[in-house]
Order: sequence, then structure tokens, then C-alpha cells
Amino acid sequence: MKKVLLITLISFVWCNSLQAQEFYPNKELDMEKFINFDLTKYKFQDHKKIIGKNFRSWNGDPDRMNPSAKDWKQIDVKINGSDYTLQLTHLKSGGIDLYMLMQGVSCDSAKSIIPSKYIKEENSIEYTSDFNFAKIYINKFSFDTNLDTRLKFGCLAMLGSDGKGSDEDVSSTFRLASIKETDFSEIVALKMIRCEVLQYKNKYKLDSNSKRALNYNYKDMPNPVFLDFYISDGTKELLNKKFRDTGKTIRFDRDMIHTEKTYKLDKTKVDRKFTFEEYKIDRIYGDFYFNKREYNKKHVSLLTPNNEIELQYKGKCVKKDIEERAF
Repeated sequence: MKKVLLITLISFVWCNSLQAQEFYPNKELDMEKFINFDLTKYKFQDHKKIIGKNFRSWNGDPDRMNPSAKDWKQIDVKINGSDYTLQLTHLKSGGIDLYMLMQGVSCDSAKSIIPSKYIKEENSIEYTSDFNFAKIYINKFSFDTNLDTRLKFGCLAMLGSDGKGSDEDVSSTFRLASIKETDFSEIVALKMIRCEVLQYKNKYKLDSNSKRALNYNYKDMPNPVFLDFYISDGTKELLNKKFRDTGKTIRFDRDMIHTEKTYKLDKTKVDRKFTFEEYKIDRIYGDFYFNKREYNKKHVSLLTPNNEIELQYKGKCVKKDIEERAF
């Protein structure tokens, strides 16, 4: 009788220890389990219950640590038979996340690992940033579970100027964390706006020794000018028509968007260049302001001792459907 009780007790403890470990090294990763894992119940000290005892630890190399994290443990896992790394990260906020990097696989192939029921159009963005000499394809989405956690997928592919690239230049990330993490915002579909520039004026930027400033009154634009932008509320970015960011975000909320970008200037190498751009968009009334400064070596006068002119524009913006066409 005692022997039977002992065997029963050992079996119970053994089964519970197996149940306590959520993910196993060198085993096929169950994406449903990954997505619906309730990590809010655990702390980093519970890593053995999550990934077991056969893990790799951070060696202290700062180049292998995300700025928002302070420690990690890793195990190798398989997805469709291929080897990848599952990382349990101790965040500086005190929380944890599960993270996986996938390289050398196309964005579509990486994204297909996630069951389609978790991918919603309203929480997805997809675009190609055009930098003339090269293009960057970006595909992202997020999904909020009913466990106060959020799954985020992101894929970045480097393309040539012809828009073509190799899977070797593709990186995808999968991350599961609490929705309360400050650096873990929800992905929101892009909103397109079209701004008509209605008026302009030139304001010469003078050096500190000058007491004069020539500031023209606003004049109507001689010809219609339209500028298209894309608003990314999830990442708090304002993108131009080439899907490139318009600069550092100064303010981004429901009422106002304000970005600034300053460009490096080497007067020994260029004769003319825009050195500063600023955008302000009033989201309540649609008012649009755009300022830019231009260095021009040929602009030499008493009023422009720095060879720099400030151009100011204002107009109105309206929301557009991204798929909208004139015909």
C-alpha cells in the first residue's frame, strides 16, 4: 500500500513539474500557445517554469541587449523544422516578454506562421519607404489577447532601388508582452491625408549681429500644390508620400502633430541644400504649416549673411481613403 502511494506521489510531482514548464528546447514551437501564453502571471525569476533549466544566459555583452531590457534567457526552438531562438527577456520596467527573431525568410512566409484569425486589417500596416538609392519594405501588425497581453509582428526587408531584394536581407520579429509596457504600443492602420498649400512667404534668417529681418506677408500660391502624408497613430509618426518619416516627433496626439528634421550641412561640399524642415498639422481644424530652411551659396546680400532663407507655407488638410482614386 505504501509503495502504491509512493508511486502515485512521485507521478503527481513529476506530472506537475512537466506542466509547470511551458516551452521546451529543440521542440516545435506551438504558436497558439505562444500567442495565448499568460506571461502576466510570471516574473523573470520564474524562467525555469517557462523555458526549463536548459537555457543560455546573457553574457553581459551590451551589444546583445535591447536598451529596454536588463537580462535574458534563451532556448532553441523549431518552427516548421527550422531552428530559431526563443528569448525570455527581463525588462527594465520589471516585466517580461517573449521574443523571437527570424532571418532569411520572406515577410509573407514569416507572417504565415501566425494563424490568420490574429491578423486584423485595422491593426496592420504595410508600406515601402523609398530612399531613392534603396527601398525598405515594412509589414507590421499587433493583436491584443484577452490576457492583457499583446502580440506584435514586424518584418523589414531591404530592397534595391528597383524594388527587388533577397530573403537574406529580411528580418522578422515576434514579441509577446503586457499591454501595459510603455514601449509596446498598438499597431493602428495608416491614415492618409492630403494637404493643399494655399499661401507662402519668405523669411530670411539673419545672424545674431543683425537687427534687421525681412518678413514678407503671406501670398497666395501661384499654382495649386498638394502634399500627401500618412499618419501612424500606433508608432506616432508622420510619413511623407514616399513613406519616409518627416522628422523627430515634437508632439503627436489627437489634436496636433508636430515634427522637425535638421540636416547636416557641409558648406565645402554643397552649394545648395535644405537644412531644416518642420511640419505642424492641426487635427481638429485641418490647418497645415510647413517651414523649411534652405542654404544657397549664391544668396549673398546684407539681408542674408548666412546664405540661408526660411520658407514658410500654410494651408488645409483633409482625410483621404488610402484606396481612393479619382477614377
